[in-house]
Amino acid sequence: MLHTGSTPLTGPGTAGSARRTYRVLLLPALVVLAALPIGAGLRPAGADNVTGLQAKAATVAQDLVLEQLQVDAAQQQTSVVSARLAADQEAISALDQQLVADQQAIDRHLRVVQAQAIQTYINSGADSSSSGASLFQGGSSTAQAAGEYASLAVGNITTDLAQLHTAQHALQVQQAELESRQNQDRIDEAQRSAALDQATSAAARLQSEQSLVTGELAAAVAAQQAAQVKVVAAVLASSRKSPAPASAPPSTIPASASASASPVSGTTTTAPSRAAPGASGDPYPSLPDPSLNPFLTCVVQAESGGNYGAVSPNGLYMGAFQFSQPTWNTAAQAAGLGLLVGVRPNLATRAEQDTVAVTLFTLDGQQPWLGDRCGGG
Repeated sequence: MLHTGSTPLTGPGTAGSARRTYRVLLLPALVVLAALPIGAGLRPAGADNVTGLQAKAATVAQDLVLEQLQVDAAQQQTSVVSARLAADQEAISALDQQLVADQQAIDRHLRVVQAQAIQTYINSGADSSSSGASLFQGGSSTAQAAGEYASLAVGNITTDLAQLHTAQHALQVQQAELESRQNQDRIDEAQRSAALDQATSAAARLQSEQSLVTGELAAAVAAQQAAQVKVVAAVLASSRKSPAPASAPPSTIPASASASASPVSGTTTTAPSRAAPGASGDPYPSLPDPSLNPFLTCVVQAESGGNYGAVSPNGLYMGAFQFSQPTWNTAAQAAGLGLLVGVRPNLATRAEQDTVAVTLFTLDGQQPWLGDRCGGG
């Protein structure tokens, strides 16, 4: 195809020759495939299926992301409700402990009051003026002590019981409120758990659907590629059987700017011989010169030093991009410049060479120029 040696314009090597032969066979196949109608060649019958599966896969992926967000939100809400429920349970436990502590305190106070009342009653009997009087015999002092005992004991017990009942009631009200809130929290927790289960189930379903669609897409792409390989193989087989058309004699010359460019060392420059437009000259006098990408700009300098009329010493590679004639013919046809088929590349105008080079790059990337100083692997 193109000159691919690391030193420009020095002729093909063994590996380069094999690669160029492969390119000569492949590019006509690409041109034929590009010219096939929609639904054939590069667009087999499975293309619509692939496109549909790709769209479906994108939709499933988007739905899966949204569903995962729902799962995350449900998990967060469930965690909040569970934490609130735990806090309620802790508060209820604290109230229960406080009720037990209050009951124990009341019991202690009651025992103290009873002990004090009994001690007062005993002391009142011991202080009697009659030494022989019994502690439990009748008399005003004994009756007074007994009355004080009863009054103190009953009064303190009644007061403490009243306080206990008041405290218990307040705690019971608070406990009832907490239990009511706890019940509501349990209902909320159950609802959040159900929502989380539903979201998780939907996410799992979408993941399963995504896996299924991905598998179908992979199978459809493989089938499409297999169909393309068959078409390319058929075109290559046809190309091998058909003899290459004889090159027509040169009928064009490079543009004046190309003719004046200095040739690279080791190359020759073919003098302009194209007739004026309108006779048998340039068939594309109004062809615009396309801009070259950085890679092709580098190729021009690496292959020919910018000389659009350059020819390699062995005469096989011509023009600024050092086209071989078969590669030029194929790329020119693909570019829609059929009148340049058979024309020597170094005799084409700069715009024509640039157009054919851009088309070749679009069809085959950097491959035709592998091995030059512009890289390409």
